[in-house]
Amino acid sequence: MTLHEPDRDRTTRRSRIYSGRFRRSLFGSGLRHPAIYLHLPKCGGTSLSEALYATVPMHKRIGVIDAVSTRRAAAILEFGLDDAWKCHDDLEFGDLTFDLRERILTAHCCWDSHLIAGHVLLSERLRTQFVGRYKLLTIMRDPVARAISNYRMAVVAGIADPDPEVWLASPIARAHSTTFLRYLSGQNRIAAEQEPAALDRALSALELFSLIGFLEDVEGLVRRFEAVFGARLVLHRYNEAKGGEARLTAEQIDRLRVMCASDQALYDRARALMAKAPGHAAA
Repeated sequence: MTLHEPDRDRTTRRSRIYSGRFRRSLFGSGLRHPAIYLHLPKCGGTSLSEALYATVPMHKRIGVIDAVSTRRAAAILEFGLDDAWKCHDDLEFGDLTFDLRERILTAHCCWDSHLIAGHVLLSERLRTQFVGRYKLLTIMRDPVARAISNYRMAVVAGIADPDPEVWLASPIARAHSTTFLRYLSGQNRIAAEQEPAALDRALSALELFSLIGFLEDVEGLVRRFEAVFGARLVLHRYNEAKGGEARLTAEQIDRLRVMCASDQALYDRARALMAKAPGHAAA
């Protein structure tokens, strides 16, 4: 039997995950502390997820909060429609998907899953009930580059206009340019007048993370992860944005940079925090 490319990729990923988990089981190693990976979109998270799963021994549980299946499930539960786009994170009914994911996260925490990963908001419930029992980690990247990558994927998916000018004026561009703000403040939809308060909440949330990695510094991420969790990650590259380049003019990129101001503040603060963290190599 010949495997098609998607099946071959899936088989390769699963093989890497399970071989890592078996090795951890045989040698009694793994994460020294339960962890929640808050997966920020388009920051290399698919690659990090695989590497994280491979660190968990077979006798310990992994809670995977899958993006597409939770969108479909939210649409079925609310509208009776098996539709992966109706409740997409960045669209009108995305709150329903995030609410479902938080409930799944809560169930996994109560089941004592050792590692939980997914596109979840850092809600008040997560902050008060589970931080401490679980160490938080995430990975970030330059906010403008992240937003453009998100835009490219959205164009391929058919939920964003291929004309950058139309995109920049749309609610989905607002969502893309405030992704860090939304996830870290625990608030999916943030009006302009709510942004200062949301930014304060998100900045305080950064202090709760045991590890924040950066896509621009993968070696640093691996080093800091080992210092915090006692296991070494093996990272591969997956899920790069498909489609052609997003051809934004210099003026459009400048406008996008202004829209990303809160995400940039969060990114800069995270870099400053991690410069003082275990495993950071002095320049």
